[in-house]
Amino acid sequence: MNIQRREYPDLMEGEFFYDEIIGIAVYTDEGEFLGEVHDIFNTGSNDVYVIKKNKKEYLLPAIKDVIKEIDIVSGRMIITLIDGLLD
Repeated sequence: MNIQRREYPDLMEGEFFYDEIIGIAVYTDEGEFLGEVHDIFNTGSNDVYVIKKNKKEYLLPAIKDVIKEIDIVSGRMIITLIDGLLD
């Protein structure tokens, strides 16, 4: 069964549907392009964004310390790197 976007429930500010996030470009707050959101999975405590660029893959926890901005209109996510995040 397909659901049209107009049938989606309303979200609170700062909440997004997975299909809005998958495919957006991810940049550090210093402007470095890390890749695009390829997938999202839930760990129980938070979502994890799978970022891919070429053959590299990063797993970013969807927490406020890391995810600083998601702009669906411009297709960009801004993150802050914390120690060990890209290791």
